[in-house]
Amino acid sequence: MNINIILPYKETYSAELAGAVSLLVADVKKKSKFKKNIKIFGSLKLKNPLTNNYISCDLKDKPYYYIFGRTSYYLKIIKEKIQKKKSIIEVHNRPQAAKFFIDKNNKIILYFHNDPLTLRGSKYTYQRLFLLKNLDKLVFVSEWTKRQFFKNLPIQDSEKCVIVYPGSNYIKKIIKKKNNIVFAGKLNESKGYNLFITIIEKILNKNKSWTCDIVGDDPRYYQKLNHPRINYHGWLPYKKTMKIFEKSKVAVIPSTWNEPLGRTAIEAASRGCVSIISKKGGLIETNSNGLFLNYQTNEEFIYKLNKTINSPSLLNFYSKKTLKEFKHPIFKTIKSINKIYKEFL
Repeated sequence: MNINIILPYKETYSAELAGAVSLLVADVKKKSKFKKNIKIFGSLKLKNPLTNNYISCDLKDKPYYYIFGRTSYYLKIIKEKIQKKKSIIEVHNRPQAAKFFIDKNNKIILYFHNDPLTLRGSKYTYQRLFLLKNLDKLVFVSEWTKRQFFKNLPIQDSEKCVIVYPGSNYIKKIIKKKNNIVFAGKLNESKGYNLFITIIEKILNKNKSWTCDIVGDDPRYYQKLNHPRINYHGWLPYKKTMKIFEKSKVAVIPSTWNEPLGRTAIEAASRGCVSIISKKGGLIETNSNGLFLNYQTNEEFIYKLNKTINSPSLLNFYSKKTLKEFKHPIFKTIKSINKIYKEFL
């Protein structure tokens, strides 16, 4: 029985630009005991996909009317490539796409990586009830995301619904770290970048031995600070970003929107970073030992960051405790996903 994983349209399944969905799928493909059954479908033609068995359903050579209705044609191409025999269809973050594959031959798994109330095909009560009735499994990346799905529904849970946290590998022992603060993510207001740049210069000017790495970019305009101890990297491959976390003492995740989970917070914890995190959405589920921002004011952020970096004993304590009690190791993620596959296989 094949397991056909369908990536969101235009998801980049490559080491250079992999997002949270691609990284999770790649881990499953590499580490699941059912990996030989897995095929991955994406809309982009890639020279170096993250894993083998990546099948491109590129529309570039198609007539203009294919491009105009790209999502439906993308799904049609996948349907033609999938063998007609019974299979598992695993759709990521696209409720509307999941409906396209419903038939007696398929077992349908739908992953919610974002707030279901913001996604086409699950915004409204009747749409979510339809998904509950007709799909075989709904997977949520956090308890918060699952709660959003059941908002205003006549039922508040279902045996079809499970939470699978996208985990990370983690270091066994903390190496010698530098006095460095990391911000990683899109450089926009939602991710808290605007808040961060209002305080980081003050922090660095007061603490001369500390530096800062900013990893990420944004297609919209953002202010770029000109400071000798702030290094902008743009987007980096996953492994390089993890190396920066590994060498750094502090990570900041000051999101102002309700994060469905927050993979960055999990990755920072996996490298023993002391993490200052907003209490927004699913972020609180990422790290039992995070230093949480209650109000997201400049004053609170400066106080918490200053207190943290000026206390070597606090840094040492939380760094070791974060790693020792790391919440989301990748083996737990794979175990949960294997359990889902086994149910259908």
